[in-house]
Amino acid sequence: MTVADQVIRSYGTADAQKLVQRAQEIAPAVRLLSKRIEDERRLPAELVKQLLDAGFFHALLPRDLGGLEVDPINSARIVEEIARGDASAGWCVMLAAQSCGFAGYMPKADSLSIWGNGGIVAGTARPIGRAVAVEGGFDVSGRWPFASGSSHATWFAGECKLYDGEELRRDAEGNERTKMLFIPASEVTVHDTWDTLGLRGTASNDFSCEHAFVPETRGFQVLVDPPKHDWALYRAEPLAFINHGSHAIGVARGAIDTAIETATSKVGWGGVMVSETPRLQSAVAEAAGMVGAAANYLYESSWALWEEALAGATRKQTRARVRLAASNAMRASVQAVDMLHAALATSAIMASSPLSRQLRDIHTASAHVMIGTMTFEAAGRALMGMEPQFPFF
Repeated sequence: MTVADQVIRSYGTADAQKLVQRAQEIAPAVRLLSKRIEDERRLPAELVKQLLDAGFFHALLPRDLGGLEVDPINSARIVEEIARGDASAGWCVMLAAQSCGFAGYMPKADSLSIWGNGGIVAGTARPIGRAVAVEGGFDVSGRWPFASGSSHATWFAGECKLYDGEELRRDAEGNERTKMLFIPASEVTVHDTWDTLGLRGTASNDFSCEHAFVPETRGFQVLVDPPKHDWALYRAEPLAFINHGSHAIGVARGAIDTAIETATSKVGWGGVMVSETPRLQSAVAEAAGMVGAAANYLYESSWALWEEALAGATRKQTRARVRLAASNAMRASVQAVDMLHAALATSAIMASSPLSRQLRDIHTASAHVMIGTMTFEAAGRALMGMEPQFPFF
């Protein structure tokens, strides 16, 4: 450990902490695959197997549904460590773990059929598909974007509007009825659309299906149907999104690693080692302080909410603080990576530079709606005693 590593106190059980340690052990090997991951625009099959065997894809899956039921803080720490090695690999772990949260909203038998044998879900929470009611379920057609992990997913989740024949189904208040429905990978087509600035290895492609049959019980209405599982995570929905903050922290920590490695191996202007330049020294220190502070705020706030959830009830202020901490972690991480990239100047501008890749990755990750400007606005409303007017607060 160097001075650039933030010191995070241990949370949760010894078994959960061992999983974080395992992620720390795997991360250097993940980092060596970064260029291949970016070039091939997907995770290598051997890396997927390693992450799957380690249990990282199923950290947030309840134990009785085939998962590890790791507390959300240590699950986020796993994402951070893998993202420190490679942002795309960390993102795929993050999205697969988040998708495990869907399991608690369906009957146990349906969830086991999806995740019970090591299944990995990719999908989109956007009601743009069409599900027509038929006997026993729905006839589903549609095309959805941003299915992260599409290259290794075994199931796909697509949110649909529900129809009875040609008529849109509505609830008693006249609102459109929707449902997140789960379709085997064998029944979808993945479209090679993910050609982006960063996170190129996440394979966040479009997927589509035509007239796939989905049983009535293999799905749920987002933000409407109550959870069927009693795990504490389902009493603290904001914790499902802290992985976005921990992912950003991991990328920023990786960028600090890159800056230090570059500075200590490169001779700069006037024959002086880059590490001896005050400009770079200051940037490394500021970045480490900024990211470390954001990490502690994220994990301390999240642990406070988790303790409330374990006790049975959560407070609005605590929930809002967690969403704020996740978005703050992203913002601080972007600033840190930008600062390091600028300080290294021409040493970081080549596409082959790991810091160049980390710059592209962190800016791509920051575009996600769940840690963007609207989250800050909603958190501000909640902290001032108003309704946040944004989901999952």
